Amino acid sequence: MVQRSRISTGRGARSSKDGDLIAAIDIGSSRAVCLIAYLIPTADGEWAPEIIGVGRQGGALRERGASHSFSAEVALRGAVEAAEKLAGERIRGVYAAIGGRSLHCRRVGVDLDVEGGRVTREDIADCLRQGTRAAAPEGYRMIHALPIGYSVDGEEMGTDPIGLAGGVLSAEILGVGVRESQIANLESIAERCALRIEEITAAPYAAGEAVLLEDEKELGVVLIDIGAASTDYAVYERGALIDCGGVPVGGDHITRDIAQIFGAPIKFAERVKTLYGSALVGAGDEHKLVDIEQIGEARDIVRVSRAEISAVIAPRLEEIFELVEKRMPADASARHRVRRVVLTGGGSLLVGARETAERVLGLKARLGRPSPLAGAPDAATSPQFSVCAGLIQLAAKNKSGDRAAHGAPTPHFGAIGGGVIASVGQWLRQNF
Repeated sequence: MVQRSRISTGRGARSSKDGDLIAAIDIGSSRAVCLIAYLIPTADGEWAPEIIGVGRQGGALRERGASHSFSAEVALRGAVEAAEKLAGERIRGVYAAIGGRSLHCRRVGVDLDVEGGRVTREDIADCLRQGTRAAAPEGYRMIHALPIGYSVDGEEMGTDPIGLAGGVLSAEILGVGVRESQIANLESIAERCALRIEEITAAPYAAGEAVLLEDEKELGVVLIDIGAASTDYAVYERGALIDCGGVPVGGDHITRDIAQIFGAPIKFAERVKTLYGSALVGAGDEHKLVDIEQIGEARDIVRVSRAEISAVIAPRLEEIFELVEKRMPADASARHRVRRVVLTGGGSLLVGARETAERVLGLKARLGRPSPLAGAPDAATSPQFSVCAGLIQLAAKNKSGDRAAHGAPTPHFGAIGGGVIASVGQWLRQNF
């Protein structure tokens, strides 16, 4: 049975004339989240999001014979309806996220002769066009073309080489693509809920926008978003995203381990994980007992200690971090510069997750929550909302003509229509 949770903002809906209405959705394997916001113009000419609707729906594993798309549709429909009711608005177009397992990342280098002896905005756009063409494999659609860094005549120039003198502009670009079939599936689920996808963003990239500090991105950080069926990651270095992806293990695997080893129903195992689960063994845990009902025999109880439960959870959690470490950039220089790990997503709330990450990865770790947005209730700052909050923030930055710390525009290409090359032109029009 699907359970719905609603979160009230405690405010009345604002008139749509006050700003641009936007919505973001994040569809996971066990839940869907929706945020509705207005983009409000600020005194300095920027646009700031104000949350007016929040919806989240999740539940148990789907019934036997029910397809994943059907379960996702039910969850998404419930989350959107809850958010619309709070906002007092109907939404049609949405910003959507796609998980790390579906992503293909490729770093490419582009060398471009500079006409006129000084780097122009058109030179930057040419580099992006060439880079995205080279990064896109057959059967994939590019959703992001993100500059990692520029150099002029072999000298590193950070993220803003415009106006500098030189003969050759070199750019390193991260192209992020998604299989066409994955996009088609996501569009199909949205259409069945009467929604139109305006833009697709890599989920780990969106989560990083919501929870990471600029200093962390500059000094080197890996974001790990622990979901139900999978875990996403994003690696930043010198302020730029240099890699992102996912591994096929998440919090549901821990639940299933508990269910299989102790013979419990999956729903009951999830409850045990939530209430008593920990990757750490505390003092006296071997004497603290938990009653676990057995499959098919509700009155048949097996009594186990919290230490035994921890002994089941810890290896699986370690596996998640080990798999992420293996998928991180292989070059030693990139890994050497990563100094910190930030955990987010529902699985990050498991007791002992931070300590386990520090031990396995050898990095200082913290729990990442979305930075508070105007109008958002406290519950919407939990790690489960990281991706949706990041989508809203990216939408606001794109409308503001987002510029990076050194003044250089940061392209964000996730539009459905026209592909990434057409989006380059759109980005130029918006920023220049």
